[in-house]
Amino acid sequence: MSGSVILHKRYLRINDVIFNMYQFTYEPTPKNILLDLMGVNKRHELATSQLGFISDAFDVSTNNLRVTLNRLVGTGLITQNRRGIYSLTEKALSKRAFINRWKNKTFLYDNWDFRWIACHLPKRAARAVRKKSLMVLEWYGFAEGLDHLLVRPNNLTLSHAKLTDMLITLGLETNAHCFVLQDVSDTLVNQWGDDLWDIERLDREYDALIDALESSLTNLASKPAKASLSETCRLGGEAIHRLATDPLLPKVIRPQNKYQELKSIVRKYDRTGRNIWLEQLQKLGVDT
Repeated sequence: MSGSVILHKRYLRINDVIFNMYQFTYEPTPKNILLDLMGVNKRHELATSQLGFISDAFDVSTNNLRVTLNRLVGTGLITQNRRGIYSLTEKALSKRAFINRWKNKTFLYDNWDFRWIACHLPKRAARAVRKKSLMVLEWYGFAEGLDHLLVRPNNLTLSHAKLTDMLITLGLETNAHCFVLQDVSDTLVNQWGDDLWDIERLDREYDALIDALESSLTNLASKPAKASLSETCRLGGEAIHRLATDPLLPKVIRPQNKYQELKSIVRKYDRTGRNIWLEQLQKLGVDT
């Protein structure tokens, strides 16, 4: 048996251990792969000449990738600048800015003034519109505190006005109303703090994800390039997705700062994964 085959089989065993440690919520679909790759290089571009490389790295057919490119154009996330060259639109860049917010200080962990921010959703909204609103509010850590009223601690560094603008940009329905609650009864405060977010489950999932990232970092250097590309995309994408959609709760609600623990290792993993991808993109002649 050749050394490369032995190495590949060893990688598969290690890889199975890593990915069995954690239940993924993010998957590197053709859409996510293309958008992530376009987000890595500074021009936010992708050439159709690169599809063969992407197909080989992720075992996705080039035809599937081409169909995905056309669908992304149709949804306004990418545009074709010239023949064979696609780039991210402002709409996609806004979503990417949201995803990358974990790199900055986005919330107060220790010093929360016990005020809440609420969003009221009107009755009788179209199902698709309401589904999008609920998804966007969940991204920002809102949970249903009362009928048609979603709440979260008012501990974000974003001002109320900027948060509202961002929610609308991401797809919150225009008839929704966001406002700050300054005098909430103790009964509701206790109920919301205890019941709206499953803190124990979140912390368990973060511990498993941190272990998976640490294991991956230890073994990346010994893996074939294709395996490293795929693994860093899937595992790194999952970690960043979790940070981006973390509810960002204050210490009195989520005592263990698992968010900061995950953020610390993701900074290292993101640098490692980005370097792997940039090296491969440079080989393809992409301006990184």
